[in-house]
Amino acid sequence: MQIGAWISNVRNLAILYMGVLIIAACVVGGFLYITYYGNNYAETQTALNIDIYGFIDVYDFSENPEVALRRAVERRLESRDISSFYLLSDQNGNRITGNLHTVPGVMEDKDGDFVLFDIPYSDVTGNAPEQKDAFFPHYDVIAKTITVGDGMSLLVGRDVDAFQTLEIAIMGVIWITIALVCMMALIGFLMGAMILKRMRLIHQAADAVIETGRLSARIPAEHATGDFKPLADTFNTMLERIEDLVAGIRQVSDNIAHDLRTPLTRLNHHIETLKKGEGDVSIDDIADETNHIIKTFNALLRIANIEHGNRRSSFGIVDLRSLLNDLYEYYMLLAQKKNITLNIDLPEFIPNIMGDKDMLFQVFSNIIENSMKFTPEDGIITIQALNKDEKIHIVLTDTGSGIPDEDKAKVFRRFYRAEASRHTPGSGLGLALAKAVIDLHKAQIFLEDHIPCGLSVTVVFFNVQIRKLPVSRRSLRG
Repeated sequence: MQIGAWISNVRNLAILYMGVLIIAACVVGGFLYITYYGNNYAETQTALNIDIYGFIDVYDFSENPEVALRRAVERRLESRDISSFYLLSDQNGNRITGNLHTVPGVMEDKDGDFVLFDIPYSDVTGNAPEQKDAFFPHYDVIAKTITVGDGMSLLVGRDVDAFQTLEIAIMGVIWITIALVCMMALIGFLMGAMILKRMRLIHQAADAVIETGRLSARIPAEHATGDFKPLADTFNTMLERIEDLVAGIRQVSDNIAHDLRTPLTRLNHHIETLKKGEGDVSIDDIADETNHIIKTFNALLRIANIEHGNRRSSFGIVDLRSLLNDLYEYYMLLAQKKNITLNIDLPEFIPNIMGDKDMLFQVFSNIIENSMKFTPEDGIITIQALNKDEKIHIVLTDTGSGIPDEDKAKVFRRFYRAEASRHTPGSGLGLALAKAVIDLHKAQIFLEDHIPCGLSVTVVFFNVQIRKLPVSRRSLRG
């Protein structure tokens, strides 16, 4: 658990990645060094040994070994593309032949051992390897000395400048790789620090909400840039939504207290009157007030259940055409009593949808009842269905008083009642229930003005297959 927490830190993660990459670069560089540089030196040492054994054979199998050895060395020095160094010295250390003036000091007491050293250009004479470096005027040499005969010394060496160049190149690659890794780690660290700085804005906004309870905290827009912007926008939108929900809860609480105060006051008045034996209050009046309160709470509970999606288990295939015909027949007698014309205009075919038939019937019933409540005598209410663009539009229009534009979005709130309806019977929960059911069915509801007067309510169901057929119309004059 502690290791996981340590790795989750951006700074520690950058250090870890940097360490891993540096180790990887060293491993790869070491492999290249051993493979190329080490192998080349091994091959060079083998070649030098072969060369030395050749000189020893010349000395051992010649009648005049000293002369034969000197001539063998001189023949080697006559080579056009020479890359070797030779020095044949007598027992006193005096030069007999070769392209070196003297035995280098590092070679003293190193008889039979390979030694890597550098020789200045000035210490070389006669035919010698090409001088390549003007800034560092020396040869990189690996050489070996052996004693021949009665104290003569033979030095044989090779120019390994190319190997040294390869070594420098390999080490350069390793150091460049390490530098790049460090630079990348630094860039990653800085980027991580920038991300953490922006993440702190979210923490600060969340802490402000937690500590103060104020939901008005937001991530400043000037900091919401680049890839951080979608996250900041989502966070701000979430806070706005939470703020709206909390405001809605407060509003509902206020509305419940306001709207239930009147019936509770009447209920208390009826009980006090009945206790005193005054007036004409009966048990039925108390029961009516109690039932009204119970119905209000039941409506609230039903809306809450619907909004939580607890009613989807009752979904099935709904025949909208049959449902709207039932709605028409259910309200035609009420329309007659109110002297209102109730029309229905449906196509022969309306696609079925998945939903709860009873809840949808309740939705359209609430809308029709509102229309009849605010539509005067001789008014017209129309139930219409349209198939458009793989959508079903259920449109209910009336010629009543309508709803002001500023109230259209508010009437779906619990207990909200527009000014014109405050003195009419009702709890203000009908359209709130309708909106909850429509949302449960993933549909949409729109309120628009009906020309020349009244209100048009449109419910749109999506993702249905449309088949165009003839239209049937019916009308009932109240």
